[in-house]
This record gives sequence, structure tokens and C-alpha cells, in this order.
Amino acid sequence: MAPFYIMVFAAGLVAANLLFQLVRLPVRPQRVLAYQRRESLLDFQERLCLGTVEEAVGRDFRVFPRVAARAVLAGDVDLRRRKRRAAERALAGRMFDLLVCSAADAHPLCAVLANPAQPTRLRRRELKFLREACADAGLPLVELELKDGYELSAIRRELLGAIESAEVRVSTAPDQVAEDEETLLAELAAAMQEPDGRAPRRRR
Repeated sequence: MAPFYIMVFAAGLVAANLLFQLVRLPVRPQRVLAYQRRESLLDFQERLCLGTVEEAVGRDFRVFPRVAARAVLAGDVDLRRRKRRAAERALAGRMFDLLVCSAADAHPLCAVLANPAQPTRLRRRELKFLREACADAGLPLVELELKDGYELSAIRRELLGAIESAEVRVSTAPDQVAEDEETLLAELAAAMQEPDGRAPRRRR
């Protein structure tokens, strides 16, 4: 009987060891929402449209694809808080296919909507809303049709015309102090250090 108890005791030790090892394993959180990465951000026609717009506007501008409307537009500050929040909620889920910005400071200059030849009813409603929103905000809007080829010169004229109509912020650099003014300031500083308060004569 003694060997039988020894075997039971040994089996118990093995089971306890296995249980201990299982407890030590890291517990992975259960994925309630599961995701996978899309194959591509843009399809062929969208990539072709992006490349055409980039070539049309040139190096002075940056073109960003699929920009959320809420990142560009906001409720008017003159509205009451409730109406301003309602206006911003209406932007949720809507986006600009392309956004042309200043290369210097990413200031939005022109929104671009690239539409299929036959947009759905939902797409037509979104287009109507975005047209009205851009017109109200003073943001130029250009609509293009997704194609397998574009006339670059025509698109360049349309885009650059829209950009020129935008209200571009111009930050002027401070004027440089003239050489005579620098000399005068230096003499005043030196005069403040003189015991009699007299400024030293300028040597010519």
C-alpha cells in the first residue's frame, strides 16, 4: 500500500506544479473589438487624383488625403454654445477627399472632393452639406470626377484660381533695425554708464 500512496502523492505534486505554471502565464485581455489593417488607404483612381493635384499645385503647397471635416471646420464662435455644438456634430463622419494647404504652416487653402461618375444618394447629400459648409466658412472647394486620366493644365487653372481666392494669412517679418539706429542705441546705452551723463562723440 505504501507505494500506492507514494504514487498518489507524486501525481499530486505534478498536478500542483502544472497548475502553478498555468497561473504564472500572462493573461491576455480578451479582444472585444477586433480590427485588421486595410490593404490600401486609396484605390487606383484616388491615388491618380492625388498625384495629379500634387503636380498641379506645385511645391509651395501640401496635399493631404482623407482629411476629416472636423479638423478643418468648426462651429462659428458667434453662435450660441448649443448651436455651435450642433454644427460641429454635423461634421462628424464627413471628410474631404483632398485638402490643399500652405507648405509653410499647413494653413487650409482649398478643399477637393473627388466624386465617382455616378455618386450614390448618400454621397450627394454629403456633397450638398460640404458645399454649404465650405461656402459659409469661406473655404474654396473644387470638385473633380474620378477618372483614369486628367488634363493637368485645366486642373491646375481651377486649383490655383481657388487658392488665390482663399484668405491667405501673411505673417510679416519684423523690420531690421537700421545701422544708424543701432549706433544710436549703443551711444545711448554708453551715455547711461557715463558719470556726467554725456554721450561719447561719434567718430567718423
